[in-house]
Amino acid sequence: MPAYGRTVFEANKTLMLIGKTAKVFFICLILLVIIAPFYISTIYSFKSNTEISATRLALPKSPTFDNYLKVLTKNEQFLIGYRNSILNTVPTVVILMIITSMAAYVLARYNGRFYKVIYTVMISGILIPFQCIMLPLYINIYNLGLTSTNLGFIIVRVGMQISISVLVVTGFVKTVPRELEESANIDGCNRFSVFWRIVFPLMKPVNATQLVLNTLYIWNDYNVALVILRNAKSRTLPLAQIIYFSENTSQLNLAFAFFTMAMLPILILYLLMQRHIVSGIMAGAIKG
Repeated sequence: MPAYGRTVFEANKTLMLIGKTAKVFFICLILLVIIAPFYISTIYSFKSNTEISATRLALPKSPTFDNYLKVLTKNEQFLIGYRNSILNTVPTVVILMIITSMAAYVLARYNGRFYKVIYTVMISGILIPFQCIMLPLYINIYNLGLTSTNLGFIIVRVGMQISISVLVVTGFVKTVPRELEESANIDGCNRFSVFWRIVFPLMKPVNATQLVLNTLYIWNDYNVALVILRNAKSRTLPLAQIIYFSENTSQLNLAFAFFTMAMLPILILYLLMQRHIVSGIMAGAIKG
C-alpha cells in the first residue's frame, strides 16, 4: 500500500475509534443520569440520618431495614396512598385495555369518513394540555359529587389516557392480517367471536405495552390527583410522598425509603413485561 493510502487508512481508523469512544462515553453519561436517582434513593433508604450526612453518595456501611419498617408501621399516609393507588390504577388500566382494544379494532377495520372523523377526534386529545381543562374538569367532577373519590379519579384518568392508547393500538391492529378473520367467518364466527378469539389474543404485545405505560402514567399521576383528590383519606402515593417529604426533610432516610417502596411495583411490572414492550411499540408504529 502506498504511503499516502496507508496514511489515509490510519486516519480513518483513528476517526472511527474516536467516534466509537465518544458514542460509548455519551451512552454511559446518559445511563449515569438515569441510574443516579435510583442509586441515591436506594442507598439513602438503607442509611441512618447520621450516615447520610457523613458519607453522602458512598455505599452504606451498616445497612438497615429500620427505615422501611418505620414507614410501614408508623406512617398512615403510606398505607392509605398504596391502597388508593392500587384501587385507582388497576381498574383504570383494565377499562382502558378493554375499551381501546375494541375501539381500535373498529377504527382499523372500517375506512369510512365517519370512522376517520371519530379516530381524529379521539386522538386529538393528545394535543390538549391538562392546564386547559383543569378548571372545567374540577367543576364537572365537583357537580357530580365525585371529588375525593376513586371513581372520579378513574373516570378522569380513563378519559385522559384513551387518546394515546387508541393511537398505538389502532396502528397495531392494522398489521393483523384480515385473512385470519375471513377464515374465522367461514367457520361460522360472528364479528364478536372473531375479535375475542382471533384478534384480541394477537394483540398481546401491544396490550402488554399499554399495560405498562398506562400503569406508569396512572400510578405516578400527580396533576389529576392534586385537582380531584382533596382530602387525606383519598390521596394516592404521589400526593402522600410530597406531603411526607415536606414533613420529613430532616429525616431523608425515611423519605427515601418511602420513595423506594413507592416505585417497586412499577419496576417489577416493567421487568416482567419488558420483552413485550419493544415489539408492541414497533408493531404499533408500522402503520398509522
